[in-house]
Amino acid sequence: MARVFLADCQPLFNEALEALIARDGHNEVVGQASTAAQVSESVVHLKPDLVVLDADLGLTNRPTLVETILQDLAETKVILLAQETDIDLLLLAIRSGALGVVGKKSGTQTVLRAVQAVLDGEGVVPRAMLPELFRRLIDLGDRASDTPLSRLSPREREVLALLGRGWSNAKIGDALFISPHTVRTHVQEQDAGDKGDADEDSSGNDTPQTAS
Repeated sequence: MARVFLADCQPLFNEALEALIARDGHNEVVGQASTAAQVSESVVHLKPDLVVLDADLGLTNRPTLVETILQDLAETKVILLAQETDIDLLLLAIRSGALGVVGKKSGTQTVLRAVQAVLDGEGVVPRAMLPELFRRLIDLGDRASDTPLSRLSPREREVLALLGRGWSNAKIGDALFISPHTVRTHVQEQDAGDKGDADEDSSGNDTPQTAS
């Protein structure tokens, strides 16, 4: 069971997400915070496996809070929650060391899947942003030798290129002779919340919503 630390600007969001994780039963929430100072102080003592961090806290200052956390706790993983996700935020998150970004409007189950995916060693990228992300990483790779793209393995580059063309995981798996699960380990598909999420979220529960 992994140890998870929640850090959103809104305490009620933290509480709702903790309830969701507790109900799922696969991981344990070991702490919460709503300010950057609280996060910095708490994670050093608690040493969580994963920090679920509000992008407004994690990327605002320089160095970013993501970088500060990873400097002190190199083995800890960080995933960001964002009210609105754009390509510049995604690139900054990747450069800072976060393993993914999930929007807050895509549904509670999407957030939960993203948490588990990162704990399983996967990256979380909104699928709709993959073509632009790929183009931007290529551009960065043309201008510098040490970029997120340059650190990808040849197979990861192949997967990212095909995702950028809009190929499905199954089609990529067939083309590269790998399983769809292996494709997901390279880039975790994050679709907008499905109908099940919408039904659950419309029930009136104070559960967080996320969006790609």
